[in-house]
Amino acid sequence: MKIRLIIIALVGIVIGFAACKKDTDSVKPWIEINGYNPVYSELGKPYNDEGAVVWDVNADGDTVNISGNLKVTSNVNIDVVGKYEVKYNADDDAGNSADEVVRIVYIQVFK
Repeated sequence: MKIRLIIIALVGIVIGFAACKKDTDSVKPWIEINGYNPVYSELGKPYNDEGAVVWDVNADGDTVNISGNLKVTSNVNIDVVGKYEVKYNADDDAGNSADEVVRIVYIQVFK
């Protein structure tokens, strides 16, 4: 009889732990651009983007730098006058996506 009660108690504990709702990360990261936006760069000169920083809130509620998750795409062509975009995206380890941030780059003839 004692063993049966112990087994029932253990099963109840296991079911109780399984039913506990785990805290999930629902906070999406955010991106901060370094430098200016828009940027004006000279035709034919190298364009060096200043990048961005990605921040997230971890499970402890601390704000942490997750810039290693930053994804950058760019269509800047330094040989053609025009308006271009550098796009920054990131996901945190829980799969939450940041809002895309865009830097505008104008390639111009300087006088």
